[in-house]
Amino acid sequence: MTERRTENIVGALALAFSDMLLHGTAAEAPEPGQAAAAIALLRHEPGMPIERMRQALGLSHPGTVRLIDRLVASGLVERRPGVHDRRSVAVHLTDVGERTCTRILEARGDRLARALAVLDPAELETFSRLTEKLLAAFVEDARHAYAVCRLCDADVCVDCPVEKAVNATA
Repeated sequence: MTERRTENIVGALALAFSDMLLHGTAAEAPEPGQAAAAIALLRHEPGMPIERMRQALGLSHPGTVRLIDRLVASGLVERRPGVHDRRSVAVHLTDVGERTCTRILEARGDRLARALAVLDPAELETFSRLTEKLLAAFVEDARHAYAVCRLCDADVCVDCPVEKAVNATA
């Protein structure tokens, strides 16, 4: 197999996974786009600053504020004063937001499980190790890690390869 062919296949697989995850999680989110990722990020880091969320989602500051406004209007998140600076705003999931996040992450997990079901246990173990290695090499810094892991289920990612990579470079 040539390197170019491998690159092409990996690119197609990456897009197939991305499309599958984005469409599947969007079905559980209140709107298409970055809402599902914003909700998942807030479960991972309650009170996440708007600037960090903006960077992770790749949105402008006004776009992020408008997304949060819509999530507040939907009853999924609430704004609270910042812990360290009462002038800042901390965004948190409501109980409804927590339940929505659970559905988003379950939809993500279900789709991934179905996609990976074609691998036998040994292949899955090898794929897992290779994926961890690729992720560790891919992540540039802590800010980039939030973008890479914006739809991750942090509760199941014990010994996170992205976190290890960030800590190794710090």
